[in-house]
Amino acid sequence: MYYNPYMNNYQNMQMPQQYTQPVYKPLGLQGKVVDNLDVVKAMDISMDGSMNYYPLADGSAIATKQLQQDGTSKVVIYKPITEQETEQPKYVTESDLKSFSEKELKDMKDDLKILKRKVEDIIDDLKEKKEK
Repeated sequence: MYYNPYMNNYQNMQMPQQYTQPVYKPLGLQGKVVDNLDVVKAMDISMDGSMNYYPLADGSAIATKQLQQDGTSKVVIYKPITEQETEQPKYVTESDLKSFSEKELKDMKDDLKILKRKVEDIIDDLKEKKEK
């Protein structure tokens, strides 16, 4: 029988198999529905740093709570933005335009000319500042 000194070393060098236990993470969001925001402050949170969600029962807000690296917990409150109705522009109809007198129309034209000059002056000032 032939002796190979490297064979023994190779057999001794084999690494033992390591078994790792899978980390279980629940599916979905962690948290529960609460009655008010004061309850969120007292709620326990996940120690792994994942976000916990606490929607208010009345639907007025959602609070999140998360463990920070310094050991404190951070609560953030999200409230829905309600769309405020914007005032729609009012347009002048042909009949409205015909109802203006000649003097009113002339005054409006003069006001528009003044406004146009002011806008042109502002644009010129901005150009000058940009060039400096």
